[in-house]
Amino acid sequence: MADLSQFPRIQDMVPVARRRMPPFAHAYMAAGTGAGEAMRRNQDALSSITLEPRFLRGRVKPDTGCQFLGKSYNRPFGVSPIGLQSLIWPRAERILAKACLDAQIPYCLSTVAGASIEEVAAVNNQTSWFQLYAPKDPAIMKDMLKRAKQQGIDTVILTADVPGPSRREDMQLAGAPIGSRNPMGLTPRVFLQCLFHPHWSLAALAAGGKFRFKNLEPYASASELRDITAFIGSQLNGSLTWEYLDQIRAEWSGKLLLKGVMNEQDVKAAISAGVDGLVLSNHGGRQLDAVPPTISLLPQIRQLVGDFPLAIDSGFRSGLDVARALALGADFVMMGRAFLFGLAAAGRPGADHVVSVLSDELENVMVQLGASDLAELKTMKADIASV
Repeated sequence: MADLSQFPRIQDMVPVARRRMPPFAHAYMAAGTGAGEAMRRNQDALSSITLEPRFLRGRVKPDTGCQFLGKSYNRPFGVSPIGLQSLIWPRAERILAKACLDAQIPYCLSTVAGASIEEVAAVNNQTSWFQLYAPKDPAIMKDMLKRAKQQGIDTVILTADVPGPSRREDMQLAGAPIGSRNPMGLTPRVFLQCLFHPHWSLAALAAGGKFRFKNLEPYASASELRDITAFIGSQLNGSLTWEYLDQIRAEWSGKLLLKGVMNEQDVKAAISAGVDGLVLSNHGGRQLDAVPPTISLLPQIRQLVGDFPLAIDSGFRSGLDVARALALGADFVMMGRAFLFGLAAAGRPGADHVVSVLSDELENVMVQLGASDLAELKTMKADIASV
């Protein structure tokens, strides 16, 4: 097992994760689209935010507990929905779900994950959420939401920011089997990559050696299962409309977050449609390389929505980044790549270490600022420079 003391920051796990992963899997996790400019803008914008400390406040004992959507969590951050997690690191969904249960933070399972709703709920049905890519067939939508409800999941994130597949050029360059019938298809190039990355390959063999879309397989016919990626594309690409959102809202009685809207008209329409909260997101820079950084939009969206529940993702890599978002008006922060870097670098201990690092960083920032709890943190002065 890796010596976790060598990873005092999330960024310290990045090169180790890359060494342990086949390039096609690493590219799927780490790459954006186009030239990667949206990814860089996300992190540059976060780095530009300064926080103004307040001193002479005595000994500060920071409390990171929070309420979001009517539930209590130990920290104001959770794991974003990430498709094909088991391709990034085998059994990632169940490992991260258990880590989140132990930490009492949310874990959100993707529609296109490698583990089913039922498998993840068996590990954690207390802090697990479900992310819905609205399928073209409303009957599939209804059944997936029914399955989530039956498993005790009470929060759904509906993703709006993937109207169709993006180009993901870095994945193509890394040899990812894009468009193949099996996203883990063994081309000669993929085979050689697996051969030279035994940590990932042995973990994949132990998990069964074949990636599956377990949430969607029950709805495919025998012929569709032979080309499962084509079936998924036919169901998920461009299916979501405002009218369909109304159907989903009528079907789902639990909490419903809409992820990806950043236009003011879309934000107003979403609130009018009866969602319970928003996730300000540009999909981590993975869809359109011209999108603005989400953190730059946060103050104006907060002003627009008042006290409406507002989470944010895209580009967050530290507890300091979490503090920046809260000070600028977010209620909650979701992160994806940060947790997968830890998992790939050191397995389950690495996932736990990410929670520990983020928590310690956030607490330390609160001490330095003079904020004893998250309510005080939100009153701290934050300045954001243009990027």
